[in-house]
Amino acid sequence: MFNSKDNTKTSSSSTSHSKKGHTLLGEGTTINGDISFNGMLILDGTITGSITGSQNDDVLTISESGFIEGKINVANIVVNGKIKGDINSSGKVEVASKADIEGNVYYRTIEMNTGSRINGQLIYQDDKKSSKIANIEDKKAK
Repeated sequence: MFNSKDNTKTSSSSTSHSKKGHTLLGEGTTINGDISFNGMLILDGTITGSITGSQNDDVLTISESGFIEGKINVANIVVNGKIKGDINSSGKVEVASKADIEGNVYYRTIEMNTGSRINGQLIYQDDKKSSKIANIEDKKAK
């Protein structure tokens, strides 16, 4: 039963079907350092460092208890916690009612709920602006 060829085919096709992961950093978890992720990252804890999503459909979700101090560069972000640092999104930014952002938000699409707070500039991104900002960030890193 376990050694049949049909079971082997099924398990190998299911593992190769999706390589995107879902990561949860729970409340009480603290990370000091930069993070690069693929898929979905849900933050209930604290991160001090930059966060980068590696794909065009990645999603970073920050719950009410979540806190980030550092730059964020992701396709899509849902914020209901606190961020100290700039956000650069190539997709959609959702700012929920408990969100508290101290930094500039570079966006293509944004949705804000009543009660949310952004202390910084909202800067619309088109294709030309986002590539210029990427070039500036690369030069600063060197």
